[in-house]
Parts: sequence; structure tokens; C-alpha cells
Amino acid sequence: MNSGQIVRTARERSGLTVAELADKTGLHFTTIYSIEKGETSPKMDTMLRIMNALDYDIVFNPRYKGGYYGE
Repeated sequence: MNSGQIVRTARERSGLTVAELADKTGLHFTTIYSIEKGETSPKMDTMLRIMNALDYDIVFNPRYKGGYYGE
């Protein structure tokens, strides 16, 4: 799943339209649309703004050569 798919899934689960999410984040609706369509990749600060507006956390899992720790 890429960042655009994550944003779209989280937005839809939150029950927001692209325009509503844009209002909550202060981003232009075309920016959100472009991210969701995979036309652009968001910078980390933009992704954090979006996910915070949707009440989602971004979690980083450390990897090792064979996969992820804890597997």
C-alpha cells in the first residue's frame, strides 16, 4: 500500500470528503487529490498533517535483513 492509498483509506474510514480533509489540514484539495491518485508523494510533514487531521498515527517499525523485528 502506497502513501496515496493510505491517505484515501484513512480519509474514507473517517467519513470525510477530499474537500473536508483539505479544510482540516489547510492544504488545497487538489494536493490531497494528487496524493490519493499517486500523482505526487507527500513530504513527511504533509503526511503528518493529513494523518493527524484524520486522528491516525504514523508508526515506524525497524527492519532487519530478514523482515521486521518481532516476526
